Amino acid sequence: MARSADKLIKQITQDISSGALRPGDQLEEAELAERFKVSRTPVREAISVMVSNGLLETRPRKGAFVRVLTPEELLDLFEVAAELEAMACRLAAGSLTEEHEQAIKVQLTKCKNAASANDKKLYSICNLNFHDAIHQASRNKWLISQLKQTGVHLNSYRSIPYDVRGRLAKSAEEHEQIFEAILDGDENKSSDLMRSHMMLQGKRLPSMIKYMAQNTPSLYLSSVND
Repeated sequence: MARSADKLIKQITQDISSGALRPGDQLEEAELAERFKVSRTPVREAISVMVSNGLLETRPRKGAFVRVLTPEELLDLFEVAAELEAMACRLAAGSLTEEHEQAIKVQLTKCKNAASANDKKLYSICNLNFHDAIHQASRNKWLISQLKQTGVHLNSYRSIPYDVRGRLAKSAEEHEQIFEAILDGDENKSSDLMRSHMMLQGKRLPSMIKYMAQNTPSLYLSSVND
């Protein structure tokens, strides 16, 4: 595979993981070719690979889209992520260093500021950075790798509940409780709080599905019925 195709895969994957590209968003070959200053051949190669790994889907005469997960897939993914995130908290609480404490604290402050400003886009970024700081504090490379892989598929959905009034403030409050438990070295409490934090989003699945159906109805319904 051409290096240009690899570059496209890396960037598009990052865009999906960060939430810059959301479920149902369309990817235009011409726009991607222009953006990366390449021909359409590596663009098509990149799309083909990302379809095979489940990040994108193609539809006849419509092109490529960020794949919309079924309700069952989404709930399964939240359950897996909740357990991995809980494990990261438990490990972080058991061996927190001053460096990692400061890193988590910095991201927590940014989350609180974004929530106060009701800036959903900024909060989405700060939220991922807060969780990543905890992942790094776990100091378990295998776990960090698994969380990264899970996040590629999950992160574009994590910001959807932020459209619910008051959710940003509540999420930031939950982050603070998680941080305090880690700081106290309470492995069980920190992991339980993180698990609940993640599954609160998972249990919002009906409203998330409703939101997606309203914003990309034909794409979503087609995906579910395939």
